[in-house]
Amino acid sequence: MNNEDLMRSFNQYIKHKKIGHLKINLFKKISLSFLIVFLFPLIFLNFFYWKSKQTNKLFIFPFNNKEPMKTIVDDLRKISNSQVILNPQALYIVPFILYRDVLICLIKRPIWTIQNLDFWGALALKISKYYGYKQRYGIKNMLIFQEYSFYSSYLTKIFESEHGKLYNMMHGIPGEEASFFRFSKCFVWDEYFKSYFIRNGAEEKQFVVSGSIFHQKLKEHMNNAIVIQYDIVYALQGDEYSSSKYKQEILKLLNELRDKHGLKIAIKPHPIYMDTFKSCGFDIITNSIYESIGLTQLVISQFSTMLYDAKSMGKKAFAFLPAKQLDLVSYLNKKEIATNYGEAYNKILRLLSEYSKENQQEENNLDTRKIIDAEIY
Repeated sequence: MNNEDLMRSFNQYIKHKKIGHLKINLFKKISLSFLIVFLFPLIFLNFFYWKSKQTNKLFIFPFNNKEPMKTIVDDLRKISNSQVILNPQALYIVPFILYRDVLICLIKRPIWTIQNLDFWGALALKISKYYGYKQRYGIKNMLIFQEYSFYSSYLTKIFESEHGKLYNMMHGIPGEEASFFRFSKCFVWDEYFKSYFIRNGAEEKQFVVSGSIFHQKLKEHMNNAIVIQYDIVYALQGDEYSSSKYKQEILKLLNELRDKHGLKIAIKPHPIYMDTFKSCGFDIITNSIYESIGLTQLVISQFSTMLYDAKSMGKKAFAFLPAKQLDLVSYLNKKEIATNYGEAYNKILRLLSEYSKENQQEENNLDTRKIIDAEIY
């Protein structure tokens, strides 16, 4: 079966299940398997858009309007000939090409196809959502932030089969789930992340090193005076990605550092549960990411993107995480990483006692918006 993008999506789907990013129990597997049949009538909605014209605008779909997206929306609107849609609304529409591929696979690989009907159902559900946007808004070219989404490769195939392009802009520190994908072009922060994605099976030719609009904005604000209020800010991850064991270890560590050394410590909740997070005995910061970093000397986390953000602003960063996740923070040096309690305790105190910026990240002067304009148009 010669369908590279389909297999990329399938391999990423299997990866997501393996690492627990997708939790598919028997009930969900059966439900998804039947979904590929139940969604079939949605294919006929295409006839309502049969004569619709596509526009050459670049449609941009931020995944939400929280940080860091909220910070860069205005800059995204400055990309040439673009339109940002924050809250898209459309019917779910299944593209003809998906059921054509189901039929081809049933003929060429019937056992594989039947064994993986849950994949087809999950793929159809996700694809029909974005294809609904495509049809409603007359989209030819789209930019998304979905390198971690298993359906992205197949969605790219659909856009390209209809003479369009699907672009992706890197949005955060990737985990293992960001693997195997392909876009028409994928804009990444630097060479390190390009190499990381390729090592995880992503298609090699798609990448454009563009820098990051968000980190450029952080640097623009670096000279604004913010009084340091904390020695440490602990940046939390989304619960489904973090290790609860290490979260408890970090909280225990921070309690000891506060009690024995009088350090001032605060917690920056992850945006997905900013409104529901309950205090763990420390101050809770609800400021923007930029202001949160500006308020402290050191940012600590498992592998939050805020570590990279802090380095971009010339602040100290420290990762305390399981050894199996070290690849996620290999842009940090050895004195900024620990995998056990005692090592973390000593290294954090050492970092706080240093005032030089010898470990500050090299200056990145890439103009992301201009690079995207040049690559797309």
